Amino acid sequence: MTKNRLEAFTDAIIPIIMTVLVLELGTPKTYTWSGLWDMHEQLIAYAISFFLLAIVWGNHHHMFQIVKQIDGLVIWANTVLLFFLSFIPFATEIVNNDPKSLFGSQLYTLLFIFVNLAWNFLRISLLHANKDHKILVASLRHEPKSLITLAAFIVVFLLTFVWHEFGMIGTFLVMMGWIMPYKRIENNIKRL
Repeated sequence: MTKNRLEAFTDAIIPIIMTVLVLELGTPKTYTWSGLWDMHEQLIAYAISFFLLAIVWGNHHHMFQIVKQIDGLVIWANTVLLFFLSFIPFATEIVNNDPKSLFGSQLYTLLFIFVNLAWNFLRISLLHANKDHKILVASLRHEPKSLITLAAFIVVFLLTFVWHEFGMIGTFLVMMGWIMPYKRIENNIKRL
C-alpha cells in the first residue's frame, strides 16, 4: 500500500466519524430558540468532539507531508488510531445523555489518552519505516509535545474525580496545543 492510499483511507474515515457525531445529536424537542437552548450542553459536546477530530485530522495530514514510505506496522498503527477515533461519537453520546456523569467524563478523557497512545504508536512506526529519512527523523524523534499531551490527559482524567464536568473541557484545552502542528516539521520542510 502506498502512503497516498493510507492518507485517502484516513481522509475518508475521519469525516464519516464527524458525520456520525451530528447524526447522534438529534433535534430539539421544540423548534424554537428555547428548544435549541435546551440542547446547549449537547451542542457544546458536539462542537468539542468535532473540532478535536479536525485537530487530529489536520495533524495527521501535516505529519504525512514528510513521510516517504509506509510499511505494515504503519498501516496497523494508523488503523489503531482510527479505531479509537471511531469511539468519539459513542463517548460524546454518553456525555450528552448525562453531562454531569463521572463515568461519561472519565470515559471521554480516557478515550483521548488512548488516542494519544495510538498517535505515538503511529509516530514511532513512521520513524521505524523511514529511519533513513533524515528530515522525518529530525522532525519526529524525541518529540516532547506528544508526551506532554499524554501527561496532561492523565492530569485531566484525575481532575474529573474532583470536577466531573472537567473531562471534556480539559480534553479540549489540552488539544488546543495541537492547533499548531509539529513546529519541527514546518521548519524542516522550509529547509528542503
